[in-house]
Amino acid sequence: MDHYFEYSDQLNAPLEAFCHQSTPENFPILPHWHYFIEIIYLLEGQVLVTCEDHVYALHPGDLIYFPPQCLHTIDALPPQDHAQRGYLPERSASDCRLLLETADPQINPEHGGIYPISIHAGHQTDVKYYVLKFDLGSLPAANRWKTQFNLLSRHAYAANPAHILFLAPQIHALPVRELMAYSIQEMQHRNYGYDAMVSAAVTTLLTDFSRIWLSQGIRLDDILTAPQNANQAFEQITEYIEMHYNESLRVKSLADHCGMSYSYFAKSFRETYGRSCKEYIEFVRINKVTDLLLFTNLDLNYISQETGFADCSHLIRTFKKHKGCTPKQWKRKVGNHNETYS
Repeated sequence: MDHYFEYSDQLNAPLEAFCHQSTPENFPILPHWHYFIEIIYLLEGQVLVTCEDHVYALHPGDLIYFPPQCLHTIDALPPQDHAQRGYLPERSASDCRLLLETADPQINPEHGGIYPISIHAGHQTDVKYYVLKFDLGSLPAANRWKTQFNLLSRHAYAANPAHILFLAPQIHALPVRELMAYSIQEMQHRNYGYDAMVSAAVTTLLTDFSRIWLSQGIRLDDILTAPQNANQAFEQITEYIEMHYNESLRVKSLADHCGMSYSYFAKSFRETYGRSCKEYIEFVRINKVTDLLLFTNLDLNYISQETGFADCSHLIRTFKKHKGCTPKQWKRKVGNHNETYS
């Protein structure tokens, strides 16, 4: 399934929000999967969506949540199926034309989506929807909340594939459209604190989803008290990294803490998060560095000590690897950008 993988620079762009308007060149969306969460809110048109082997028919006002690492597609709903809506348990994704056609996918760099080279819908493509893509680990919410949402969402989907689809009548009282539109606006203007504002909107959406799942009979207590699996062990490790990022962290020690061999830990961590444990530690530290650059006038020597880097040179090298510029250049650029929109 590797050839269906959609690359995303999660270290530098852990949040995306945009409006997708279909054209013959960018629609339908071919089979692909990724390590991040994706949310689609349909504005116009009717679409046939697959997620793994499950099939869904969406009308305007409907929303679907794609869990990480799930192969999915988006296509226009054929005219003969316009009366259908919701989860279609009698249908199989393996019978859908996008998985039957032989066409090599390609990545559109503008939105990171995978679009067809030779497939065209053959019927109406006047489809428009809001998109949110994000790495759950990048949200500045409490680790306990993120762990609970991760477990709850996985369990809800496993219990019933219909749980990832939210029909318009089900969410009409929630500010779903407003939150997604607001996130897109923030990402477009990128005023100071835009990432925090978008993260807050995303957290609100995910909390609303959680409440719906709980109202449908999913028991959080049963999930939290279930025997620990590898993913739960990693969630505890990421929480540990968040708390001890300014200390010396060795991957071997973290593997020992999980009761795993170094090789198994490293392989499983990358499969779970789409990055190495070392990259994750760097990601957390760089986020702390950017906060200090934005909100203080501390010198880089002090910042390097506060964020777990060996010295100032180590901080600058790592920062440049992830951001493409030095900390001082980044602070100058961000400062000028914020003044533009002030």
